[in-house]
Amino acid sequence: MKNDFSLILNQYQDSGKPIVLEFGPGDIKKYENSIGLDFVDKESVDYLCDLSKGLSFIPDSSIDLIYTSHFLEHIDSLQNLLFEVNRVLKPGGKMVNIVPHFSNPYYYSDYTHKNFWGLYSVLYFSSDKFFKRDVPRYYNQLDFKINKVYLNFTSPFRPVNLIKKIFRKFFNSHIILTELYEENLTWIFPCYEIHFEIEKK
Repeated sequence: MKNDFSLILNQYQDSGKPIVLEFGPGDIKKYENSIGLDFVDKESVDYLCDLSKGLSFIPDSSIDLIYTSHFLEHIDSLQNLLFEVNRVLKPGGKMVNIVPHFSNPYYYSDYTHKNFWGLYSVLYFSSDKFFKRDVPRYYNQLDFKINKVYLNFTSPFRPVNLIKKIFRKFFNSHIILTELYEENLTWIFPCYEIHFEIEKK
């Protein structure tokens, strides 16, 4: 069963519900009725595969939503994977992501991390004028609609976490404050994560 994606997909399509994929799900999926994809065989994984090699087993324009949490930073060829994501999403289909911010001190502890993420990283895959600062658009032809980019400040230490909740609310209250934070305050108040949502146009 875990090696036959077409069979899994047909079962979900027959249910009439949106088709949701989770790349590299944790022990518990974010979405109850999603299809978990990973190369590690665990209870949350429905189909065993190496996502770094692409999504050739998924038909074009067949997926409604893709969710990832602390997954994209492990991918060698992010551009290739996002090309594949664009191919398999339905028009209007979304990809919701959580990645560690480059200032996250825990980022450097994990030797499997391959790439850094900042506020502007997602802009390299869109022509949207989302922030004040522009980025070069000649690296690839991908053009996702950017729905949301959000900084998450948190800490495993409860007293610090209470303070970081204030940072989260303040620095996300306006795009200008979000950009000013990353340009000037990143190494004073490290950020934990970036949450962002993109959509296939």
